[in-house]
Amino acid sequence: MKTLWLILIVLVAIAVLILALTYPGYQSEMQAARDGLLLNSEIMHTDLGDIEYSMKGEGSPILLLHGAGGGYDQGLWLGKVSLGDGYKFISVSRFGYLRSPVPENASIKKQVALYLALLDNLNIERVLVVAGSAGGPSALQFVHEYPDRCSALILFSARSMFQAPGDKEMFYVNIIHLIQQSDFAYWLFAKFFQSVILELMGIPTEVYKSFTPEQKELAQEMLDMMHPMSQRYKGTIHDGEMVLLDSVSMSEISAPILIIHSKDDALVSYEHAEYVHKNIKQSKLILFDTGGHVMLSQMNEVRQYVKTFLRDILKSNTSILFYSETKIVPLY
Repeated sequence: MKTLWLILIVLVAIAVLILALTYPGYQSEMQAARDGLLLNSEIMHTDLGDIEYSMKGEGSPILLLHGAGGGYDQGLWLGKVSLGDGYKFISVSRFGYLRSPVPENASIKKQVALYLALLDNLNIERVLVVAGSAGGPSALQFVHEYPDRCSALILFSARSMFQAPGDKEMFYVNIIHLIQQSDFAYWLFAKFFQSVILELMGIPTEVYKSFTPEQKELAQEMLDMMHPMSQRYKGTIHDGEMVLLDSVSMSEISAPILIIHSKDDALVSYEHAEYVHKNIKQSKLILFDTGGHVMLSQMNEVRQYVKTFLRDILKSNTSILFYSETKIVPLY
């Protein structure tokens, strides 16, 4: 019994020491994150409700739809790393994320109607839609509901079904949710246990071990950008309650679509990508063997595929190709 008490006292002492050493830095970083979020976005008041957004850059307009644990800032990050410069990014915070509220009787149709209201208020006629992860369902709904307002759609590691057999098991999803409810817990994992939190987010440890220093820096940038996590948790929960498109509706989508995913995505299975490709005839599928969720290790190749897709769209909207892994094969 004395030994157990001694062990307990030592563990408590270690916990107190860790808290004393890390908490000041945590508080400083959280305050900076909160201040930055307020400075870099606006609230658009519409007849349908409020929506938080940020608009950056000049060029062709792109509507950015973030994934779980995100917000308008994650959308801007996705646009920057996957497309680069030369675009006007319009990035929103979806329902429940940051300063975008969850309205009564919220649905994906109501969410995309708010996207449309935002574009109308900004006097933007047509956009390219780019979505990552849990941003996939509302992106697909938007191009389905408003085909004349969307020139094309790009999906990165995106969901398209409520659940696929290869998705992360609920045990691990529950761990993620537990961490997300505490800003300090998430900060600790993001700061000191990068490979663990990335594994929970769908990037296998084997992929993380292969990261170059630049890719590890990009991963840390992605993790840090999601502070403070508690302001995003309501949206993450709400995502799981949204009703997704069925295959019949998907078959009615007319916009050209580029789908990019990896086979070892441990959070959103590549079955989501195959599902979209199967049901939308004018889609292009890039399926990497490895890369995990978000495909940070394949980002150079991702940018090239995006560049090629956009070039082809400008040339002709009728030239459809089927992409299989790293090969481009004409589809007849």
